[in-house]
Amino acid sequence: MDIEAIGRRPVRISVGRLIDATTDDVVEVPSAILVVDGRIEAIGPEARVPRPNGARDFQYPTATALPGLIDGHVHVTLPPTVDPLATLDAETDEQLVARGAVAAERMVRAGVTTAVDLGARGTTGFRVREVVERGISLGPRLLVAGRPVTPTGGHCHFFGGQADGAEGVQAAIRGLIEDEGADIIKMIATGGGLTAGTDSRHAAYETDVLRAAADEAHRLGRRITAHAHGVPGIRRATEAGVDSIQHCTMLGPNWEWTFDAAVAGLMAERGTRAVPTISAGTRFEVEAGIDINKLQPNPGAMTRADSWANARNLHEAGVTIVPGTDVGVNLTDFGEELFFELEAYVGWGLSPIATIRKATAVAAWNLGLDDVTGTLGPGLDADVLVVDSEPDRDISALRRPLLVLRRGRPIQPTPPPPAPTRRVAAASA
Repeated sequence: MDIEAIGRRPVRISVGRLIDATTDDVVEVPSAILVVDGRIEAIGPEARVPRPNGARDFQYPTATALPGLIDGHVHVTLPPTVDPLATLDAETDEQLVARGAVAAERMVRAGVTTAVDLGARGTTGFRVREVVERGISLGPRLLVAGRPVTPTGGHCHFFGGQADGAEGVQAAIRGLIEDEGADIIKMIATGGGLTAGTDSRHAAYETDVLRAAADEAHRLGRRITAHAHGVPGIRRATEAGVDSIQHCTMLGPNWEWTFDAAVAGLMAERGTRAVPTISAGTRFEVEAGIDINKLQPNPGAMTRADSWANARNLHEAGVTIVPGTDVGVNLTDFGEELFFELEAYVGWGLSPIATIRKATAVAAWNLGLDDVTGTLGPGLDADVLVVDSEPDRDISALRRPLLVLRRGRPIQPTPPPPAPTRRVAAASA
């Protein structure tokens, strides 16, 4: 059967088990999902879900259905080569858009049905979103930030979003939202590893500038997130009222991991989420002995074990953790990186079912999409992933997709490779 045959016929999926992600419960009896016009029409025990005449029928009696996965931090147009910035500099915008279309298809065929693009040159990220929305290329639902707002010469300045002072950043935010249709705003609150001449330990903006940015984004109805590695930048972004912090590395003054319990407590108190991006480049680290951080201009001294421990400590402090990969940076893979991230969550102590809910229901809520996707229920978009076996018991089962539905459209999956037999030595974190 051609899974991707053109047509808008109803789709009915029968599975042996069901994870709707609304709770930690798993339905351990044969279940079915009926999809009509891209939305879930009915879901429940197999015998209670209608079987309309002419519906496309998919049957996976030993498989588990769950919501499509969400990656909270990607860069679809960033070339994931050994030196992404050199490649970026050598390519035209048209070439970057083509790259982005390929990356988007790779993600959705792995089971990622929503992704947040948090940095692209010029308008290339918006152009990839349009290509996917128009059906020219397969891809996940893309929420696009466009150019990150950064000080002159700051981290990611090569994307073109430089702005200084409260009025400057507010004007930049208005332009991104009103003129280009940004779905989310990204502020640069510290330096970053990829940008020479910046310092990941130090704050990039004063608190009042970040507060002005947060106020403007919220006034215009958008979420705002901040890139921050060093503790001072994390503190300022939290005090300013951003919705989430990317990386949230807790980098100390000597480039080492310096977890600040007071800052984590402030994040928990204010509801500031963390997207810790702890697994980018895992395969190359394990199989080739390459630490991608050492390939960047500002390498830092944190180990993989430090990153795992940092995520665990944030979680234990009451901070809501949301999965994101930073895929697009050195030596990463759009079809695999999220699986390493979720396997790391289990490695530092989260249960597989809690990890699945982080990558579905919690991630959707973080983006304000919980009435659209992230769980399985009547009226929601039919973003569905069917995988072999029981991912709530073995998270690596997510690497064995059998079917992907993106807003009701059946997509033949391309499974990522199995996890490396030798794993990162970070479980002791």
